[in-house]
Amino acid sequence: MKNARSLSRRLVALSATVLTATMIAPVSHTMQGQERAVTARDAWVREAPAGRAVTAAFLLLTNTGSTARSVVSAACDAAETTELHEMRRTGASMEMAPVPAIAVAAGQTVTLKPGGLHLMLFGLKHPLTAGDTVRLTLTLDDGTRLSLRAPVRAMQGMP
Repeated sequence: MKNARSLSRRLVALSATVLTATMIAPVSHTMQGQERAVTARDAWVREAPAGRAVTAAFLLLTNTGSTARSVVSAACDAAETTELHEMRRTGASMEMAPVPAIAVAAGQTVTLKPGGLHLMLFGLKHPLTAGDTVRLTLTLDDGTRLSLRAPVRAMQGMP
């Protein structure tokens, strides 16, 4: 009888713990969902010219949250190194340079496009031709990782 009461108390305590954890989990998940409000879409990669081991990737970043976020690093399964870059006009010429982060203000969309912000893919592991698909992974300043697939588009007619 004493063992039965002890077991009963343990089960009640365990049930209370499980119930509490179950009640808290959805609130925590919702809060995380609100903070992780940056999405990436419409990604694509420029076909690499023959014999070149470098190309660029482009996409849209949208922040539906209330906190500004930044992409602080990127990776591509088809490249040894992926860097955040920007094209800038300096006098009469355009210059490309790495940037430490790509800011995405709360409620805003940032377009990574030819002639502006973009991802540079260095040390391609194999030739990238139109119709291929690569995986891009973006890391935000809060540690969130966004993973997406990007089709490779043909060079013809591209800036």
